[in-house]
Amino acid sequence: MVEDIPRRRLLVVDDEPAFCRFVQDVAQDIDFSVEMTTTGREFMTTYTLFLPKTIVMDIVMPEIEGVELTQWLIQEGFTGKLILVTGYAPNYVAVAQRLADASAQFKAITLLKPVGIDDLEAALNET
Repeated sequence: MVEDIPRRRLLVVDDEPAFCRFVQDVAQDIDFSVEMTTTGREFMTTYTLFLPKTIVMDIVMPEIEGVELTQWLIQEGFTGKLILVTGYAPNYVAVAQRLADASAQFKAITLLKPVGIDDLEAALNET
């Protein structure tokens, strides 16, 4: 009998559902189990239930944006990989990147939209 190997858990938060589906499709092809959220509040709830090891997070979102969520992840003790994405504010994403780097709790990677399949796969597979 072959045991099921646990899949890598990925949580996506982006206010653009089409981008969430794109990330989900790419990630599932490389053996990730994926949960998607479109708001910061939904992200927080899903994070505590799903306990992802990898997160793809949009920086610019309504209500709770990526910098605030990065700070929240630091407080929660997240130790996985955070992939920060933005299409609007390349300088703003640097703030979240510096927060993550300063915490030294988790690895942060930045991607600029439009994100290509190869770049996303490389970021997801990077250790």
